[in-house]
Amino acid sequence: MSGGQRIKNVLIGILIILGAVILIAFPEEGIIITASILSLSLFVYGIKTLIYYITMTRHMVGGRIMLYLAVVVLDLGMFTMMLTNIPKMYIALYLVVVYAFSGAIDILRALEARKYQAPSWRFSLISGIINVVIAILCIVFIGSTNMIVYLYSAGLIYSAIARIITAFRKTAIVYIQ
Repeated sequence: MSGGQRIKNVLIGILIILGAVILIAFPEEGIIITASILSLSLFVYGIKTLIYYITMTRHMVGGRIMLYLAVVVLDLGMFTMMLTNIPKMYIALYLVVVYAFSGAIDILRALEARKYQAPSWRFSLISGIINVVIAILCIVFIGSTNMIVYLYSAGLIYSAIARIITAFRKTAIVYIQ
């Protein structure tokens, strides 16, 4: 990871912590704010992936997968934006499912990294387990939207701290001679 990427990850981590604090400060509107932020970030990521496809991967083997990824992410972003007009309970369920899915992906990546004997698989496994536990706790407290916002904010703070720690972790460099 280059110095610029490290600084970018630290700044993103700080912004995520600030966002979590805002969610804690305004728990009544926290779910709608969270859905709006999620939809905006999915939409921006989809546009970025689409531009990456247009400029680079369309000429590469398997580049069409990036086009499919861009279209799916754009659709998810627009779907999430449409959710802001329905009752908060459905938004909460959607956010919990997305959070649980993210945790499951982290766990699967950690198990794959363990198979290849990567040094940081434990950190990724713990992160995935924490995300899944937070999603399960959100399902347990599904009746209280404030509690879901608090749990989701705690998960965001944990993810931000993990991102900041990862930014300061030494990365292996492979030299080809």
